[in-house]
Amino acid sequence: MTYPPQGPQHPPYGQHPQPYGHLPPGHGPQPGFGYPAPPPPPRRSNTGLIVMLAIGIPILILGGCVATIAAIGSSSTGTTDERVRLIPDKANPATLAPPPSAEPPATQPPATQPPAEEDEENRVAKVGETLIVKGFRRDAVVAVTVNRIIDAATPNNRFLQPKDGARYVAVELTLKNVGQEVYTGSPFISTELIDTEGQQHTPTFADVEEGVSFGGSVTISKGDFRKGIVVFDVPRESKPGKLQFGMTFGDQKGEWRLD
Repeated sequence: MTYPPQGPQHPPYGQHPQPYGHLPPGHGPQPGFGYPAPPPPPRRSNTGLIVMLAIGIPILILGGCVATIAAIGSSSTGTTDERVRLIPDKANPATLAPPPSAEPPATQPPATQPPAEEDEENRVAKVGETLIVKGFRRDAVVAVTVNRIIDAATPNNRFLQPKDGARYVAVELTLKNVGQEVYTGSPFISTELIDTEGQQHTPTFADVEEGVSFGGSVTISKGDFRKGIVVFDVPRESKPGKLQFGMTFGDQKGEWRLD
């Protein structure tokens, strides 16, 4: 029985041995023998990038120009408005011209108003007029009216007569309490008569037939009034000029002309 020869086969004489894995010409790879080589990657095209740059760059440049112009315009407008608002434009005479004045309203006669408090305090009244007299306290206010003057009044008491060479001059007053508290005072102390020569005369205790004397003092409730006579002993040659009345506790005096 014959067996094939064992051991490696040597190539014929004159041929070199092939490296491992090399196939002789005409012998391709058989199915299932090893892994095929991967195909080469396709070449990338730059056409899309070129188109995007060609379109995008002009758009970006145009947008930047528009934004810059808008910002400059907005800044210029704000500065102009602020300048016009704060500093008048000297170049424009219309900004310096005064506004046209409206036609004056038709002249009307002024309405009659009561005299101011200062005028009331300084006013010299006439017989029959009323003045407001105030005391030190704010709520002490009296409306005083000189009703009449009786020159050469008739004494009503034989024991109380004018001095030698004198006569009685009586003044009738009405005192109304227009304040917020009870008024208590003495017209005998609060009243003075001044003649045309500037001489001052004080009241005297006397009764006359032409009226009723106030007496020593009066107490008048809020809203109430008193009427009475104040008598002065005046020389026959003197002529009554003015009468002054002030509260017992106060520095303001009302004044009336008697001539």
